[in-house]
Amino acid sequence: MTGPETPRAVTATDVARMAQVSQSTVSLVLNGKWKGRIREGTARRVMATASELGYQVNQAARSLRLGSSGTVLLVVPTLENPAFSAVHAGAARAGATNGIGVVVFPLTAEDGWGPFPVPKQAIDGVLACSMSADDVAELRIGLPLVILDDAPTRHTPTVSMDLGGSMAHILAHLISLGHRRIMHVRADRPTSTFTERAHAFDQCVLSHPDITASHMACNLNPRDVRDRLVSVLSSPARPTAFVCDDDNIAMGVYYAANTLDLTVGEALSVVGFNDLPMASLISPSLTTVRLPLNHLGFRGMQMFMEIHNGETVDDVMLGTELVIRQSTGPAPLSTDVG
Repeated sequence: MTGPETPRAVTATDVARMAQVSQSTVSLVLNGKWKGRIREGTARRVMATASELGYQVNQAARSLRLGSSGTVLLVVPTLENPAFSAVHAGAARAGATNGIGVVVFPLTAEDGWGPFPVPKQAIDGVLACSMSADDVAELRIGLPLVILDDAPTRHTPTVSMDLGGSMAHILAHLISLGHRRIMHVRADRPTSTFTERAHAFDQCVLSHPDITASHMACNLNPRDVRDRLVSVLSSPARPTAFVCDDDNIAMGVYYAANTLDLTVGEALSVVGFNDLPMASLISPSLTTVRLPLNHLGFRGMQMFMEIHNGETVDDVMLGTELVIRQSTGPAPLSTDVG
């Protein structure tokens, strides 16, 4: 009796046949040489087909042809958010033990004028944080890809965090303090991580019909958040608790409260996400969800090395922790403004 056959690796020929293009077209697209030679729509179709089939470049052949660069690209949405520094630190720590360097690449230029040009240097793989495989399709071009902090997808190994559980813990904490008017101040970004938090918030409040829930979408700039929240906090029927998608957003709620001489932790309660260093240093100290950002990067880099070595990997979900500090307290008996 013979054992089960090992599944055949997907080849460039398979990609060409499925995408209905020539092998030379596949080669040009997957090696990043298609611009000016191939229509963008065709190139996108080839990339999507390669991703759907789980195509991986033959690393042994690639090393002989190009040489191993010893470099992995960590792609992040922006460098403005310090949370990504912790992710990079963890990835770099894991990479150092294997002789692999980690280079950070922001997908959008910090001046807001558009994307940076695709890096031309050789890389051995891509870690994409807080974005999908489609977002980095042109960057990874057949290289090993690990997704961090995004929804798992077929053929793409993922390290995620238990954000739904985090939101459930936040709401249980606020409800236990008597809060019944709760606002979710969500990040105005169409990413899976923020969408998941909004969904978890809505699901949690559904099981508590006595709660009046509301949403407000804001960017991560605390001053902009302050400007949006002043009118909300001026209402006699204002929310008594605010759940913020990021500690920077929570700072905006603090600023708005200070503008109106409202005391955080007494007149209103505030909860953040990330547990940035400032969370424990401000007054009152911020109740927030501590995300394992350093370990997120570390485990993602470990997963890349496992893939690089031909090992089979499974998706990983990391736990989170609600750190309760002084910014949450009992719901006020009245929020009448006066």
